[in-house]
Amino acid sequence: MLNREYLEKRDIKNEITELSAQEALAQAIENELLVEVQQVIGQGKEAFVCWGTDRFQQQVAVKSYKIYRTTHRGVIHGTHRTSPYAVIAQFAKLEYYKNLDLHEAKLPVPKPYKYAGFSYSMELIGDENGPAPLLRELSKDFFEDPSEILEQCIDILYDMFKARYVHGDFSEHNLLFYDNQVFAIDFLQAKNFALKDAVTYGSPLIPLTRAYRILRKDLSSLLPFFKRSFRIEVDYNEVLNYILGDVKEKIDRELELQVEASS
Repeated sequence: MLNREYLEKRDIKNEITELSAQEALAQAIENELLVEVQQVIGQGKEAFVCWGTDRFQQQVAVKSYKIYRTTHRGVIHGTHRTSPYAVIAQFAKLEYYKNLDLHEAKLPVPKPYKYAGFSYSMELIGDENGPAPLLRELSKDFFEDPSEILEQCIDILYDMFKARYVHGDFSEHNLLFYDNQVFAIDFLQAKNFALKDAVTYGSPLIPLTRAYRILRKDLSSLLPFFKRSFRIEVDYNEVLNYILGDVKEKIDRELELQVEASS
């Protein structure tokens, strides 16, 4: 099991060792995020996700971060005065609070329970038989009307934007389907934005036009998936303008100011 002495020893030696699933799960149990593990249900470049039960006998999913070599490599290796393990602990805390913001805004996302160490626990989207499937795992024959599923996805982006959030990786890999409802997951890269471009240095908010570009990227992932998998094609600009609503005028003005400043 991981403990402070072990972590400090690794840090002093400047060793940057990726956490194994066994280490991550041991620490999650030590921190009382889990009391029983069913199985690891997902593993990517940034984290492990396992399914289990907590001390309240709730079915939970626990996401445990590990050190990896892609998206946040600059953050990890460029942090000279902070342990790389402290960095991934911060990732767990950040995602927990982003998930909490979106849950409190009544979006269809897992309810977050607790964060500790390199992990945070959340409601399992699924049942006692296991987690719900990802959209990418389902064929068009599974749905009576796949266009209704696309509408749900678009409405999630709309409600996120209304809550001043953009997802950043809104694709079939981060969308679950359970009980006729689409649920969004994976919020580390999600951004909270300001309704302007001029934000204070050090602000946790990103500029409005940056959020606009992230939203466009998300739509460029989502809409081609539905065209490719379900032969559903919708007008990109029509969907984009629906999500933006009245904020579109602010974005257009900010983009005009950027053009004027560069000319």
